[in-house]
Amino acid sequence: MAEQLYFSRDTRMFVQFRNSGDNDETTANLGKGGIWEIPVLDGYSFSQTTNTSEITLAEMESTAGISRRGRRMFTDSLAPAEWSFSTYIRPFKSLGGSVAAGYLGADGSGTDVHAVEEVLWASMFGADTWSGLAGNNSEFTRTTNPKVSGGDVLTPAANYSNIEMTESNRSALNSFTLWFWIDTATSNPLIYRLPESIVNECSIDFDVDGIATLNWTGFSKEVQDYSGNAIEGTSAPAYNATTKDGGAITRGDVFIDTDNANGRAFHLVLGNTSEAGASSGVVTITQAIDEATNSTKNFIRNRLTSVEIEAAVATDKVPTIFPGNHDVITTLDDGTDDRITVTGHGLTTGDQVYITGCANVTDLNGTHHFAHVVDSNNIKLYTTKAYAEAGHASTGLVAIPADGSYTDDSGTIANGKYSLVLTGGNFTIGNNITYLVPEELGAINKPLEHVTGTRSATGTATCYITLNDSDLTNGTSRQFFNDLVSESAMGKVVNKFKVTMYIGGKTAADDDTVQPDPAFAITFPTCHITVPTHQVEDIISLETSFEALPTDFGAADEISQIRYYPPSSY
Repeated sequence: MAEQLYFSRDTRMFVQFRNSGDNDETTANLGKGGIWEIPVLDGYSFSQTTNTSEITLAEMESTAGISRRGRRMFTDSLAPAEWSFSTYIRPFKSLGGSVAAGYLGADGSGTDVHAVEEVLWASMFGADTWSGLAGNNSEFTRTTNPKVSGGDVLTPAANYSNIEMTESNRSALNSFTLWFWIDTATSNPLIYRLPESIVNECSIDFDVDGIATLNWTGFSKEVQDYSGNAIEGTSAPAYNATTKDGGAITRGDVFIDTDNANGRAFHLVLGNTSEAGASSGVVTITQAIDEATNSTKNFIRNRLTSVEIEAAVATDKVPTIFPGNHDVITTLDDGTDDRITVTGHGLTTGDQVYITGCANVTDLNGTHHFAHVVDSNNIKLYTTKAYAEAGHASTGLVAIPADGSYTDDSGTIANGKYSLVLTGGNFTIGNNITYLVPEELGAINKPLEHVTGTRSATGTATCYITLNDSDLTNGTSRQFFNDLVSESAMGKVVNKFKVTMYIGGKTAADDDTVQPDPAFAITFPTCHITVPTHQVEDIISLETSFEALPTDFGAADEISQIRYYPPSSY
């Protein structure tokens, strides 16, 4: 008999997410839920070990010149399974086919934005219900004891997909099932099932010449060999079919479609109406969603990544603390529409700005407003960010006296923003999961359930030290270092910065539009940033680390926004 070997290069991975009401290991629920195919990179792993105790015996020599020495090993418990794999960040705009055909439709139009790996984010941030099987928005929601009204964790929209972490502050997450299908071209593949899986940590590295990659790690209750629970065929199996191990086909078994247009397809048996012993019946299956997994347009290039750091506290956006990009006001009101002339300002509509040093319109000094960009040399001020973005002719507009004596003013306007061009970096989000295992004597204990720990969101960023003619005012890396070590800044025990990373570029994020290139944006609203260290190899660089903090104990707002922006087509 020929020996069959299995190769990791021939592996496909699937995630089965069941709604909270169906999320147990009873036979009736094994085939339920949505199934996503998620391509993984080389280097994936899963393993499970045992915890053992060693008891040793050592006695002194007896009068007969003999001593006893020895050891005994005891198996105490089965440790939870550990797994890790990497995926690319792959957003796409759905083509609108049905879930039953492997597509993600929504609202009848089916053109909402999704990501190949979105189910992993949803589980990590507290979702326990997926609405896609009902044919509506294909959202992930937290429905059991939601902390905030609505409970949406992942909401697809026309131009982007939004992920919220406000529902993640719970003691236990809704688990999912991982499937690894190895050596898919043979009639005897390996199929491993990892039930009750939980995402513990996700990280992304900014390799300047790489593709945006997510590195996932987590736990499962155990590793099960399901190879014998599979059946192959060109159509749904018959009610009385048998699996490879000779058992009767039942819910939760694996059906491999060998006649699928896109190659051998993975399905789970959802039901078999003959299971009660009837003489005939119908087998129903759940097909894996694999939309956009074969696309070559939805990969994100790290070289297009940028980071924006902004003082999170308005009172810090002053020239003596963290002014960031700041410029000189040359004219207050040109006599027509309350505009302010700031030549070459570099501001963005919606920026919160601080004004000081005006010699004539002194009531503006020490105030914070929001900028609306008229052109590269002129702005208007509004009372709220929403008003500034709307740019209405009067609503929310800060009026400036139209008097010739107020022209040729002097003053400073600062937005507290530092725009850094990265050479590398990473960030990591962790749930600090503990998988509970009992310790009773006289038994091999098995893993029970998990609990979440203190959430962490940390990162590092590296950039060159740059010097421009306007280095002291345009929010460069050199200015950022100097401001962090200034006397005023060092007097702050905790500094707070809003850090936004635009992986793949920020054009789409600026106006929430679909662009030719995909992108991924993540915002940490209140980060504590350490003083950067200098790297003196080759070009002088700065490396800094940050800790994303919640606004209060018990809050789940270390991350205020994660958004996927798809390519215009895939």
